[in-house]
Amino acid sequence: MWLIPNEDEYWEHVRESLEAPRKNEEPYLEEGTLFLDDEIEELEKKYGCSIEELYEGDLEEIVLEKEGIVPESARYDPQFDCIVFKYYEEAC
Repeated sequence: MWLIPNEDEYWEHVRESLEAPRKNEEPYLEEGTLFLDDEIEELEKKYGCSIEELYEGDLEEIVLEKEGIVPESARYDPQFDCIVFKYYEEAC
């Protein structure tokens, strides 16, 4: 059996290097859904048009207001009456 000088320090260094975030890893986009149930009429009054006609920036603003998440993109899905948005998890 061989001994490592300062074995505790060695294993501490190994643990830290394994737990440290990788510098070359880029964060990836998560996808979220904001269901609008009873809020569609209120939003249409606020923006002065139907929810389907809203620009992406307006949809992103709604996500920020309702979820507190800054999305990278957002679109309305009429099939489920919801806004589907993409965001970086670290940006929350």
